[in-house]
Amino acid sequence: MNNIIAQLDDVHLIYHEPRGETEAVGGISLSVHKGEFVSIVGPSGCGKTSLL
Repeated sequence: MNNIIAQLDDVHLIYHEPRGETEAVGGISLSVHKGEFVSIVGPSGCGKTSLL
């Protein structure tokens, strides 16, 4: 039985700015199964909110 309730597969997010590109999220893969809890932690500016 497949009980995955959320899944990310090789997600990338790049901001394009006049001074260049900034990779906010680089190749994230994640599966969350029913009953699991997930926390996204890291320093300010590392892409936590962008991932959501």
